[in-house]
Amino acid sequence: MKEIALLGTVSHVQADILGALLAQGLGVNAMVDYPERVMIEDDRLTVTPSDVSNHEHVREMLEGYNTAVLAYNDDLSDARTNEQTLKYFVDTVHAAREAGVARVIVVGSPDSQAFFVSDLRRLDDIDWVFISTEGDFAGRTVAEVTDPRFHKEVYQAD
Repeated sequence: MKEIALLGTVSHVQADILGALLAQGLGVNAMVDYPERVMIEDDRLTVTPSDVSNHEHVREMLEGYNTAVLAYNDDLSDARTNEQTLKYFVDTVHAAREAGVARVIVVGSPDSQAFFVSDLRRLDDIDWVFISTEGDFAGRTVAEVTDPRFHKEVYQAD
């Protein structure tokens, strides 16, 4: 069973993606700030406390994963998670690169797209995609995760 790293703040965005990944039969390691708030029980789910302010901790958590989904709350009035995102997004992506992650899928508010994409465009050694929380973002995330072109065995940077 393929296991996916799902890193982010516990929110409806993270929960929708988690539910869609599990419904697709995938194993998920939900690496979240408040593990006690994850209300899904499933044999394919591991819940790991995450501290994105600690670069080494994030790198170690992501070691061995081909794909990491970074799910960001789209409630732009949530000051705590907005500050955390602004402060640690770039460092989280760099930790993923150092851990050997080949593909990063970033899911966030359409109002935040310019922020995420401007930093991601600077990277030429990792495949990435931004998915807006408009529409069926959870389904789109599953489609990106299950796309066979991006499995480690056949991964090719374009």
